[in-house]
Amino acid sequence: MSTSARSQRLPITGLSSPKNFVFGSLAFLLAAASLYLFLSGYLKLVESRIKSSDREIQDIVASISLEEVEKVITLDAQIRGLKKLLPNHFYLSSVFDFLENNTNPKISFKSLKVSTLNNQIILSGTAKDLQDISIQAAAFKQHPDIKDVILKDVSNIGLAYNFQLELLFSKSLILIK
Repeated sequence: MSTSARSQRLPITGLSSPKNFVFGSLAFLLAAASLYLFLSGYLKLVESRIKSSDREIQDIVASISLEEVEKVITLDAQIRGLKKLLPNHFYLSSVFDFLENNTNPKISFKSLKVSTLNNQIILSGTAKDLQDISIQAAAFKQHPDIKDVILKDVSNIGLAYNFQLELLFSKSLILIK
């Protein structure tokens, strides 16, 4: 076969010519060089911002006195201590809220004794009739934090009845909610 026949059988396409390969390589080289220059410039910008931020932090640290740092550390320790203590702290004023919300207006309490060791509230009171006392005991018994209600020492004094109620409560009644 002659060379003219070979050239007719294997046509050279425009994509695989050496000229296109050189131009494609050159375009890729220019794109890579541009990307490299952009990234190196961005790196310098980021490094300068980091140095600037470091200088600002050092200036702030220099302006804070050792006494202020000690106060912050002490305050942090106190806050951590409170987080441990508060869940177990008794909130006895909640007993007054409980009584205010659950006492029959026909009942008068004369004394209150709260024992956190026994989970017990002892109330001494007066009422005009026995029905008011029983309604009051039932009202306390319905509260979810009251485990038991014990009625004691009911006595008739003139036109009224004196009585004593013993309420056994769960700790949730006096813990901070």
